[in-house]
Amino acid sequence: MSQTADRYSKALFELAQEQNILEAVQASMSDIRKLILNLEDFRQFLSNPLLSYEERCATIKALFEGKVPDVLYRFLLFITYKSRLDILKDMIISFDGMYLLSTHQMRVYVKTALPIKDEDKAFIDQRLHDKFHQKMITQWILDPSLIGGFRIFAQGKLYDYSFKNQLDHFLQQTTQPS
Repeated sequence: MSQTADRYSKALFELAQEQNILEAVQASMSDIRKLILNLEDFRQFLSNPLLSYEERCATIKALFEGKVPDVLYRFLLFITYKSRLDILKDMIISFDGMYLLSTHQMRVYVKTALPIKDEDKAFIDQRLHDKFHQKMITQWILDPSLIGGFRIFAQGKLYDYSFKNQLDHFLQQTTQPS
């Protein structure tokens, strides 16, 4: 993450807080992040050095004017003027981190080998809340390659309780010479 992206996202975060529209800006930033992740054309637009300032502004206007909070729309035009659209994804990631910190929330990714019941999900969320003392925003991912068990990715750490990991560990121990 660049310091430049952090500075820009902090400025937007503070503006959104001042105007009491933090939730709306966060939701719109999340939608823009999905565009970046899912649309190759949008990614190319962000990093295309051949587009003029006017062409970039016209595209930003067509995509976002009236569809995102005004402060975010003006922010997008400003970073276009500053030739910083290429680091928009980093700005969004930085903004998201500030948002989560300010709202005492944490993103957690849980991979399971099999679908699990809602009450089991609630149990896991409660244990994570007890461990980290934050509200969990959990993304549940089905991964049959785990064979059984689950993996949790939280705060940059992987907690691996999968059968696959246990089998791999067992094979590693049994194949090493004594």
